[in-house]
Amino acid sequence: MATLLPTLTGRTLTVDAALKHPTAIRDQIAKIADTQLVAPNFFHPVGAPVQGGGLLYNVLKASDQYSSDVEQRAPGQEYKVIEGVDPEQRLARVEDWGGKFKITDEQIERNDVSYLDMQTTQLANTIARKLDTRALATLTTALDAASEIAGHSWGNLILDGPLDQITPNGSRPTADFAAAQLAADLEELGITHDTLVVHPTQAAALRTAYAENIGKMLEGAGLKLVTNTLVPVGSAFVAQAGEAGVIAFEKPVTVTTWRDEATRSTWVQSYAVPAFAVNKPAAVKLINGLA
Repeated sequence: MATLLPTLTGRTLTVDAALKHPTAIRDQIAKIADTQLVAPNFFHPVGAPVQGGGLLYNVLKASDQYSSDVEQRAPGQEYKVIEGVDPEQRLARVEDWGGKFKITDEQIERNDVSYLDMQTTQLANTIARKLDTRALATLTTALDAASEIAGHSWGNLILDGPLDQITPNGSRPTADFAAAQLAADLEELGITHDTLVVHPTQAAALRTAYAENIGKMLEGAGLKLVTNTLVPVGSAFVAQAGEAGVIAFEKPVTVTTWRDEATRSTWVQSYAVPAFAVNKPAAVKLINGLA
């Protein structure tokens, strides 16, 4: 467990001092959350804050790249007026997620660092999981049928042995990665997959099949392996990291504290108000049928 309280001029910060300086708690929550989030594999942050409770964005599709066709010009004639395509416009509304916990005066006076550390870590874990849950739900909803690839089972792969028992190349995970990249190439949006996000079950299947050669296989496919239990078992996302959409915040991770004299305690509250916008769904392909 990461320690909550840093050292200051050779002394350990007390629980009382941390509560009086909630930015120390905020920084710890943000640090814990950042190490766990899977969302950055699909979304990149926007520096400007969300205004008006929502983020207006355009959805880029392959069909939006071209205008109506041009025509050959005859001498003395004008060029044809072309008609452009207006990208689909959507609104991503902000979502307000957070929680709070109480620490008593007795715990403060006894400098119960372990309790504050445990509560902070648990709240950070919960906020991170909620942000990831919402990010993946938003992403999955934005994917259409063209984004789904029919894969092959990754269980019981045989890569060595008699030729009549070896799993054919066209039925291996690398064939699924190639099919996903082919689908991306045909959309002509310049997408190159570099990230593979799977449930630990599928990661274990890959590690079992490829053993010490898994690194070489992933390098050959140009992919970095990321595991997360929020990914459905039997599915895998391949993506160009951070290119599917944006995360913008009306309020970033924030921590506030206040006194409750009735119970002689202090409340610690943390929250974040994000908006998730999938403006380039073609940057992700979902491979199904792996279990």
